[in-house]
Parts: sequence; C-alpha cells; structure tokens
Amino acid sequence: MKKLLVAYDGSEASKKAVELSTKLVGKEDTIILITVIPGELLESSFTKMLLPTIDLSSIVKPGTFKERAMEELSEVAEKLKPYAKEVSIDVESGDPADEILLSAKKHQVDIIVLGYKGYGKEGRFLLGSVTDKIVRYASVSVLVVR
Repeated sequence: MKKLLVAYDGSEASKKAVELSTKLVGKEDTIILITVIPGELLESSFTKMLLPTIDLSSIVKPGTFKERAMEELSEVAEKLKPYAKEVSIDVESGDPADEILLSAKKHQVDIIVLGYKGYGKEGRFLLGSVTDKIVRYASVSVLVVR
C-alpha cells in the first residue's frame, strides 16, 4: 500500500500533479491532498502597504480561506476517489514548503507529488521556490510535474 501526498494550490501545474497521481496509484493506495494557506497572507507588511486604508479583518472573516480551501480540495478529492482506496484532505497554514514536508512526515508518505510553476532563477531568488525547498529537504521521493 502506497501513500501519495499531492500538493494542490489551484494552479495549472498542481492540476497536472493531481492528474498524474491517478496514474501512480492503485486501488489499495492512499492519496492525501494538501494545500497550504500562507500564514502571512493577511498580516504581511507588504499587504498593509498596498492596502493601507482597508481593514482586511473586516472583509475577510477568520476561517474564510480555510473554508474555501476545504471546499475546493473536497471537489478534487471526489474526482480522485475512483482511483484509490482512500483520499483525504489536509489544509494547513504557514510556509508552504515547511507544511508540505511536515505533512509528508506526519502521514509517512512514500512520495510527494507537486507541480512546478517555473519562475526561473530571478523568481526563485525573489520569492523562494516551494518546489526547490521540498526537493532539497524531503526525506522521501519527490515527483515534480511540469
């Protein structure tokens, strides 16, 4: 029985990762879908700088991002159910790479499957690359889908 951790963020690359995961699993295997809400999404000084006059806490209620993520992951999970014995969802908040690595360890997965957005050297320098960090620090195999 294999366990796959599939990272999903709604991007085309993550949709390809989900699609490919259907070819990697058998009826006795488990798929764990994970999405990570960046912890600094509302509290970052960059967001406050861009929107200084708007009180985001009055617009975005606590749990809104997590609820939306759960809904979307549930829809994706439904499409995966015919391919695996079990499909579960995991919504975390924090640093995406760290949370994916922690989830892989927590669930004792055999492989992590994720998409690569391809920001290039400049983007990796400015943004940091979730994929690069996971490939570098994962204790299990990582399949990067382009």
